Amino acid sequence: MHTKQTKISILSCGWLGKPLALHLQEAGYAVKGARTSAAGVAELTALGLEAYEVVLSTDVLTGPDAFWDADILIINIPPRKERGAEAHVEEIALLSSFLETTTISKVIFISSTSVYADINGLVTEESQELPETPNGLALRAAEKQLIMATRFETTILRFGGLIGYDRLPDANRIREGKRNNEQPMNVIHRDDCIGVIRTIIEKEIWGETFNACATGHPQRCNYYKAAAQAMGIQVPRRLPAEEQPYKIVSSRKLRYALGYPFKYDDPLMVFSEQKA
Repeated sequence: MHTKQTKISILSCGWLGKPLALHLQEAGYAVKGARTSAAGVAELTALGLEAYEVVLSTDVLTGPDAFWDADILIINIPPRKERGAEAHVEEIALLSSFLETTTISKVIFISSTSVYADINGLVTEESQELPETPNGLALRAAEKQLIMATRFETTILRFGGLIGYDRLPDANRIREGKRNNEQPMNVIHRDDCIGVIRTIIEKEIWGETFNACATGHPQRCNYYKAAAQAMGIQVPRRLPAEEQPYKIVSSRKLRYALGYPFKYDDPLMVFSEQKA
C-alpha cells in the first residue's frame, strides 16, 4: 500500500510535470524532478524541489542513481519532431529496459489521444484503428514497450489536448480564424491532468489504460467564439463548412474507475473564469 512517504520521480518537469511535482510535494509525497539541463535543474531547485539532470536519447540514458531510487515513475516525455517518431520508440525501449534494474515498481506513462484514428465517431480504449500521424503511431508503440515489462506495472494515460493557463487561444490566433471550424474538440485542463494522476496514485490503479478528457466536446468554432468573447474582441468569422475528419474520445472508463470529478468537464468554463 502506498503512503505519503512513497517516493515519486517525474521525468520530466516541463509545462505539466513542474506543477504536478509541486502539487504532489505539497500533498506530502517525496518528489524528485528531472530536467535535461543544469539550468532546468536550478529552476526546479529554486522552487524547493529535489531535482536531477537526466538525459534520454536513443542509445544513452544518463542520470544519477538517486533519481531512480523511487517507488513510482511518471514518464512525461512526448515525441518531438526534431527527434523523429522512431526515436521516441527507441528511447522508451531503452528506458523500459533500464527500469527493469531499478526499485521502481509502478509507472504512469503520459500518452495522448493522438493514438486514435479520426473515424468520425466515438473512440474508446478498445478502439484498434491506427492513426495516420507518426507521433500517434510512435505513442502506440511506446505504450506497448512499457506494458510488456515484467518487473513493473504501467498505467497509460491518454490525455486529450492540454489546455489552461498559457495554453489558450490568444488574440492573434483568434483574429486569424484558422481553427474556426466545426470539429469537436477532445481536451483536458492541466488542473484535471494533475487531479487524475494524483487519484491514480492514491487509489493504486495500476496496469490500466485510460482516456482522459472532458465530457464536453465543443466545436472549435464555439471554443474560439467563447475565447473571443472573454477577451472582449470581435468574434472571428466562421469558416465555410467543409468535411473535417474527427473523433470523439470517451473517458467513461476512467470516470468509472477513479470516481474523479473533473473541474473543467465543460472546456468552455475556462473562459468564464477569464471574464470573472
